Amino acid sequence: MKLRQIPEDFIVEEILDNDIDGIKSNTDKGSFNLYILKKTNIENLKALSYVSKEFNIPLKDIGYCGLKDRHAITTQYITIPSNYGTLSIDEENLKLNYIKTIKKPLKIGDLKGNKFKITVRGIDKNNFLKIGENLRNLNLGAPNYYDDQRFGSVFHNKFIAKEYLKGNYENALKILLINYKKSENKRIKDLKRYIKSNWNDWKKILKYIKNNKIKSKMFVNIIKYLNYEENQINYKEALKYVDNRLKKLFVSAYQSYLWNECVKELLKNYIPKDERIYLDYSCGTFLFYKKIDDELFNKLKDKTFPTIAPDIDYNEFDEEYQNIISKVLKKEGIKLNDFNKLNDLGKLSYSERYILSIPKNIKYETFKKDELNKGKYKITLEFELNKGSYATIVIKRVFNA
Repeated sequence: MKLRQIPEDFIVEEILDNDIDGIKSNTDKGSFNLYILKKTNIENLKALSYVSKEFNIPLKDIGYCGLKDRHAITTQYITIPSNYGTLSIDEENLKLNYIKTIKKPLKIGDLKGNKFKITVRGIDKNNFLKIGENLRNLNLGAPNYYDDQRFGSVFHNKFIAKEYLKGNYENALKILLINYKKSENKRIKDLKRYIKSNWNDWKKILKYIKNNKIKSKMFVNIIKYLNYEENQINYKEALKYVDNRLKKLFVSAYQSYLWNECVKELLKNYIPKDERIYLDYSCGTFLFYKKIDDELFNKLKDKTFPTIAPDIDYNEFDEEYQNIISKVLKKEGIKLNDFNKLNDLGKLSYSERYILSIPKNIKYETFKKDELNKGKYKITLEFELNKGSYATIVIKRVFNA
């Protein structure tokens, strides 16, 4: 199975809540212009930053509902205060088109869901029957795990937030400063390699930064801070120079991993061993089910599981949930009140997330010859998911379970 070989293989369109989408364009006296932003193979925040710089609009004034995949063609909604005028962009990989004027800016949470059109390639014809059966059972959904996209700050199963709450500030800083993804900018990858080879020689690293004209504020400020003799082992303070948005990502990544682990433990209580399938991902393993009977599906489809946050009294939940949370925290070697130590990075937000992700409006084509992979086949499927659910989890359920 091959996913995202070309941008056209992964198409995402946002679905707004009805109360926002239903506002009439020319009759309401609104103060925010609603736009459609279509991008191809561009990271979400880079696209928003481009709009910000192109029209001299502070980034904080651009409202949006959620982040979208980079390696895809995505269509999302954004708002910009109407006093900036009616704006437009028409470039090969980025388009901005005005829709109407509304009363309030978009914010995280205004999204109802996403519509996906995904082409999966590199399929062996020997797998047609299994994939076909999984497609026919797709209405039974999949566990609503957070997928790899959530864990871009995690390397070798090490979480910056976990190291931070355990007081391992040097380890937390190392995860940030010396690890890199293949997709990162070459100059930053070279810098991270240099930092790894010369860890603690901040004067030498600072000279490298100056000689190579590295402009990243985070790296420059952290290394400058550590270069002062009295600061050289004050790794906790050095982490204060990390952008607040990144800090929140570190915290949410660890919280999301813990939620995944809790749901995996919960499913073990319901899914017989011979119906379980384990799939590896960047932070461990997912537990999927081969089949799920109607009784169990109806029991789980509307159930939620809480995220872990320090200011919640979990004694109010049933014993099953309490035991699962205790088991996962014990395995991690932490206690609930330890999460208060993360407040300098970002407060853990509490929510209750559905255990299952159930696609709606499912459509799929027949298998066709794959023009990009000789001797293999492809198939295109369409479906809608509620906000916060990952299409890639559905794909894993269909093509690997």
